[in-house]
Amino acid sequence: MHGKINKPSQPKSKGLVIGRKGFEKLSAVEGIRMSREMKTTFRSLDKSGASAEARRTTIANKYGK
Repeated sequence: MHGKINKPSQPKSKGLVIGRKGFEKLSAVEGIRMSREMKTTFRSLDKSGASAEARRTTIANKYGK
């Protein structure tokens, strides 16, 4: 007998965006804090209206290993 497999039309979880302040609070639990330089970098990216790709590139170039 051939049965039809029912797949949900949409994923059960769509994810959650917590924002920078929420991320800072969660990171603080692990003892991770942003440096003054990092905060300045993020403020600068916010003011310039940098795209997500530009933000990722800047962060990776500046802080990546």
